[in-house]
Amino acid sequence: MRFAIRLLVPLTAVAVVACGAEPVPVAERFPTAAEAPGTKPDPDEKRQTTDDFDEFLVALIPALIDPDREEMTTVFPEADFTRAGVDFRFYGERHSHDAPHLISWFIELDSEDGANSALDWLEADAMKPCPGSCATRVSSFDVESIGDARGVHRIATAEGIEAAGTEEEVPNDSYWVGFTIGSIIYTVDLHGPPGSVSEEQVQTIASAFYERLTAS
Repeated sequence: MRFAIRLLVPLTAVAVVACGAEPVPVAERFPTAAEAPGTKPDPDEKRQTTDDFDEFLVALIPALIDPDREEMTTVFPEADFTRAGVDFRFYGERHSHDAPHLISWFIELDSEDGANSALDWLEADAMKPCPGSCATRVSSFDVESIGDARGVHRIATAEGIEAAGTEEEVPNDSYWVGFTIGSIIYTVDLHGPPGSVSEEQVQTIASAFYERLTAS
């Protein structure tokens, strides 16, 4: 999937969260190779940021399970939106679309309450069964070392797709983690063919990422 977002915000930009604390610079709001060992920047899907509300909504839609544009504008009011960014990394020596990938987002809003409410909505979306198919099994998991973080596991096996899926579906295993720091939402989505990614793997990535974001 491709996200068409113009690069509108300098990657060194810094904003102030609602509580007055200064968050990390925009360029540092994504997992690094040290936090996700074995990953490399995706050569096709480039890291991008935007402070344009409509561009943000367009970019977010492919990342959702069952998006509704009108509902999204209620969850993410334009007046409360500051900026957002998405980053893509992959595992392996050579990039392929079938390789395991790590997709991370930050969404900066105007208040901590707004960020917490939006995270609730993102978690609820991640827990939805795929529209038009019953092949995906969905469950939640506890995220270690991160207070009030959310974890969602989604898996569609070849057997499940054959029994209750559609011809367009491919087997996929996904571990999604979301949390907030001040007025900023952070999410990481580790996904790939079944058996290529694990909960332990995403727990390690999320914990190291969170530790760096909160170190200062």
